[in-house]
Amino acid sequence: MSSVEERLAQLELRVAQLEGHRPVPDSPSHDPDSIAPSGRLVSVTITNKRYDPANSDLGTYEDHIWFDCAYTLAAESVPTRAVKGTLEFADLFGEVRFRLNTTLNESLMPTIPLKQPGIGFTYNQFIADHQWMLVTKLDDMICNFRVSEALYSNGTSKTFT
Repeated sequence: MSSVEERLAQLELRVAQLEGHRPVPDSPSHDPDSIAPSGRLVSVTITNKRYDPANSDLGTYEDHIWFDCAYTLAAESVPTRAVKGTLEFADLFGEVRFRLNTTLNESLMPTIPLKQPGIGFTYNQFIADHQWMLVTKLDDMICNFRVSEALYSNGTSKTFT
């Protein structure tokens, strides 16, 4: 990464921290281990869940469940280059009922949502987790993004357990 890109990333991080009323770190080189005291590097908001049945007239031969996602990097974080993780959909008691692996190949800047419309999967009526996803309203789900690995814009990386 060029020094201009690094400087821009540092400035954007400082602006995000100031807007969020967070203290600006003394050093531009953050320790990725110190980010997100809440334990969440990336939060997710899921909207517009919908079912798309197969329609041979339109050339679609599989059913799908689609939804729109917005991912937000924690204010305390270093900007990322890519993030790998799992979308988790849980019932209101926190029991995870469905998981979907995903990779974000777009950079995330702290506190600035990255919108991804039209995320989904092929629906199989014989899989209980798929049935739950079909019939459960978003209001009756808890959605999380569990990060497994992050590549930071400063060249560092971290694996999460």
